[in-house]
Amino acid sequence: MISLARLIAGTAIMLFACGLAMAEPLTLAIAKAAVVSDQASVQMGLNLKMTPDSAKAFADFTKANVGKVVDLSVDGTVVASPRLVEPILGGEVMLNGTFAPGELQHLAERISAGGAKVTVEVKAEQPL
Repeated sequence: MISLARLIAGTAIMLFACGLAMAEPLTLAIAKAAVVSDQASVQMGLNLKMTPDSAKAFADFTKANVGKVVDLSVDGTVVASPRLVEPILGGEVMLNGTFAPGELQHLAERISAGGAKVTVEVKAEQPL
């Protein structure tokens, strides 16, 4: 398992004619979502285990975007925005941090039900 601080980076990268690299959101197929005790942070976390195809795409995405901040979204709502410090190759991530009571369980149930869209993308640059 990888902690949220070690989460995310880039696969569906498109180069536009103007020469700027823009990232399309990468949709992840989640095989299992569960609320578990995170041994590293001594708090509850949301463990997401991806399907083999999504794990490969996510590994490629993370390799391409080390050092960048990425948004992890569920049904279009950003639930985490970590800086990717290293590639994530195992197809499994742990989301932890400050969540409202019951929020992790609600997310796990939505994702497990199969209707939730889970995506990652490089966070848009914020103007200074």
